[in-house]
Amino acid sequence: MIPTTERKLALRAAVNEWIGGSFPEHRTLLSHEAPIYEPQADAWSVKLTTKRNGVAALHLGSVLLAHDASIIEAPPAAEVLSLLPVGATSEPTRAAVTGDRLQFGCGDGITAAEAMPDRSIDLLLTDPPYGISQRYTCETQVPRRLRKDGNDFIMPKGHFGDWDEAIDPHAWTAKVLPKVAGWAVTFCAQAQIGTYCDIFAEHGLVAVGPMVWQKTNPVPFNHRYKPVNAWEAIVVGKRSRTPFNGKMVHNVFVHKSPSPQQRIHPTQKPLPLMAQFVNLFSEPDGLVFDPFAGSATTLIAARQAARCAIGYELDPTLFGLAAERVEAEIEKMLPL
Repeated sequence: MIPTTERKLALRAAVNEWIGGSFPEHRTLLSHEAPIYEPQADAWSVKLTTKRNGVAALHLGSVLLAHDASIIEAPPAAEVLSLLPVGATSEPTRAAVTGDRLQFGCGDGITAAEAMPDRSIDLLLTDPPYGISQRYTCETQVPRRLRKDGNDFIMPKGHFGDWDEAIDPHAWTAKVLPKVAGWAVTFCAQAQIGTYCDIFAEHGLVAVGPMVWQKTNPVPFNHRYKPVNAWEAIVVGKRSRTPFNGKMVHNVFVHKSPSPQQRIHPTQKPLPLMAQFVNLFSEPDGLVFDPFAGSATTLIAARQAARCAIGYELDPTLFGLAAERVEAEIEKMLPL
């Protein structure tokens, strides 16, 4: 039996509601597939999975639902959690990942920066938290996150976590910018562009100004009522006479955003975008630093481009996932 679109949406919405209630701290790690009719039970089975960047989807069990979308049977929460990868449900098993010209630590990147020598960072490339959690992504807005045909599904994020508390631009830059010898490139809220330009100038950097990451696949939220937000802001500064590796490079960079199924972090940036910044604003063997490493995309881009990379992630769960990603990417690289 093939479910109608209406039934498919109802079944998947019911499973999502169950996930939100059963796994409030891990719901962004869980996904589910299209319902399949089970004739022997005269019910619908929805497979639970998790899929993370660079790692195949893991089967975590199935939820059995009646025709009216009521749940008949579901796997115990403890059983599902036990199947999640190491690092997804507990403290990281190690405090750092180190390798050739790479250091990725679980800890406060701002505190770590304070211990670094002044003017020792060739490129600061980072994406500090600035409070992006919105109510429309919460569980109460589930219908907006279901595809109209019911064939695909976007897991609502809700509150992204404690890491998504806006950080004072003045506070973190006061400790990190004195360590920068070359370029400073930071993502920021659109309303913070002027603030970061002023801060860079106050710290003796030439405030080059804003750049734009234009997304080719923006989330079409409220697209019937307003223009879709298809760009993110980046502010750039540099020490006087720092070289630039580009020629006639525009300040608008067009890249596809990672799909929800590819991300291990809600605000994960595309690797090709970060690689472009690494190549434009640093030299081989230069030190690239990211105090808010998140999914560690900056570190992977730097390591692939034969730069030295240092980064920190404060959230233990995110660090555990990012550490696995870093190690998987390193295995793919040829020795530098």
